[in-house]
Amino acid sequence: MKKCTLFVLALLFATTAFAQLQKGTVLLGGTVGFNNYSEEGDGFTVINLSPTAAYFTSNRLAVGGRVNVAITTGDGLNQTVIGVAPLIRYYFNGSGNTRYFGQGSLGFQNQQVDGFGTSFWELGLGVGVDFFVNDRVAIEGVLGYSRTQGFEEFDGGFNTLGLNFGVVAFIGK
Repeated sequence: MKKCTLFVLALLFATTAFAQLQKGTVLLGGTVGFNNYSEEGDGFTVINLSPTAAYFTSNRLAVGGRVNVAITTGDGLNQTVIGVAPLIRYYFNGSGNTRYFGQGSLGFQNQQVDGFGTSFWELGLGVGVDFFVNDRVAIEGVLGYSRTQGFEEFDGGFNTLGLNFGVVAFIGK
């Protein structure tokens, strides 16, 4: 009986010992993606890297930014997209080993296709979950929507719906 009680106490302690989302904590993380797709018979490979950093300005509310780098190659296409976006993230629950959040961002991108450059703005919204593997590190999943729109010289834009995975670390408090 003592072993069972100790196990339950250890389990309760483990679920409450995870990183606190308090004012002053720093969030560092990011996602990496690798995709293949085809369009009208042409095949393309996309490699995406998106590091993120944020500072908790109050409990459960983080403000920061992300950089997005995407490289697309294949069938005569060489495209690089570099973007920056400030972001805001709010965690709905502040304890436990699973934390749910919503986030939004508004940023700018520059696309280079074979030496020709174009600029875009991007609005992003997402909901996600962090699964803590220890008291400071979590594996993250984010379901997100983004709208990318060209400036005046472009009439159209495109919508993206995606599921991204990454790792985040909580440093500080």
